[in-house]
Amino acid sequence: MRTILRYCTFIFMILVGMGLSNCETNKENELLDRISKLENEGQLVVQIAELVIDPNKLEAYTVLLQEGIKASVEIEPGVLSLYAMADKEQPNKITVVEIYAGMAAYESHITSPHFLKYKNGTLAMVESLVLTRTIPIIFAAKSN
Repeated sequence: MRTILRYCTFIFMILVGMGLSNCETNKENELLDRISKLENEGQLVVQIAELVIDPNKLEAYTVLLQEGIKASVEIEPGVLSLYAMADKEQPNKITVVEIYAGMAAYESHITSPHFLKYKNGTLAMVESLVLTRTIPIIFAAKSN
């Protein structure tokens, strides 16, 4: 379990280092094939959710987000980690780095009661949502 936590920390650090943005390339089909292969082999699913929240509903949104993330990590063995952070200058811009043990874990997560509670409870709060599926490249972090 400790190794998984370190691995998830590695993923987070690399994603931050990559700028948390979509990658555009002329070889889009090759990337999509590689993503599919990784998912079909039960490899990690790493996704970035970029949300813009109605500033007047940010406090209520944050409560539901925290509840949903805590429940997901505690209850679902396939949810390896969920990191939520707000933009320092515009706190209603939220980024969530999601790391799942595989595609089955992701699909189970999005049908779980706690995720559906979060999703349905925040529908009127979310002004925009962009999901980006990523391909993990390398993970590195200092260990104690």
